Amino acid sequence: MLADLVQVFVNTVLPVFLVAGAGYVLARATSIDGRSVGRIIFYLGSPSLIFRSLYTMEISTTLLQHFVLLVLALYVITGLAGWYAGSDQTRPRRAALTIASAVSNNGNMGLPIALFALGDAGLVMATVYYALSAFLTNTLGVFVASSGSAPLGKALGQSLRAPVLYATLLGITLNRLAVPIPDPLYRAVDLMAGAAIPMMLVLLGIHLSVTPFNREQTVVWRSVVIRLGLSPLAALAICQVMGIGGLERQVMILQAAMPTAVVATVLSTEFAAAPRLVAAAVLVSTLVSLVTVSVVLVLVG
Repeated sequence: MLADLVQVFVNTVLPVFLVAGAGYVLARATSIDGRSVGRIIFYLGSPSLIFRSLYTMEISTTLLQHFVLLVLALYVITGLAGWYAGSDQTRPRRAALTIASAVSNNGNMGLPIALFALGDAGLVMATVYYALSAFLTNTLGVFVASSGSAPLGKALGQSLRAPVLYATLLGITLNRLAVPIPDPLYRAVDLMAGAAIPMMLVLLGIHLSVTPFNREQTVVWRSVVIRLGLSPLAALAICQVMGIGGLERQVMILQAAMPTAVVATVLSTEFAAAPRLVAAAVLVSTLVSLVTVSVVLVLVG
């Protein structure tokens, strides 16, 4: 067991953190604008990656329905658990714990780890999971974040600006209708999609380099337990109930085990939902996931 754990960590998890570590060192050594890097990923990299994966995917409608049901169920379960865990906190901090519990890092970490651990087929399914998760983050996630302070109308209006939403809808539609794309256009999308994963990891390191943590943020352990413990266990239970097995089950449980996503910090900052608390949750859950994700990989493998 220990030997398997070490091997999985070295071959799958460590490469991801080495690239993120490079981003961390770069941010410490030079003046780099993480917000600009994030915008490149947000407007070009992530939409291209999602569109390419969904456009080229070869999965059944039944499998797609499985992912929709599981991702939505996990979002609700972890979100409600986070809301309950923050019952003794102020309204903004309660919203922060809810976001930190529900929004998982299926982009920066989930995609590369799925690729290294489960190959190209695993990456395609992980991208479907990521696309659905991103959709919920930019709708339900915005709603929760805005509950801390911002007007609901403004929050929902901004959620519709996320290009990931349209990349998801366009990719699935063109895939199902078998609409051909001109080679020059597809190759341009392919180039941007290829750059998305390494840039996501570098951005993760940049964000971690400026993430604060102090005694006021110790309540983040509540969201860490939900994110890294309850979420994969809930995914396992849902797979059991729905009779899901094989690679599909491996991808679902692995993606459910990812730490809190950097985008949760973006949401909490935009809507004043205790952003420092969310940033601390990202830092702690990411570091703890070095161990927990390795364990999950061994168990689902």
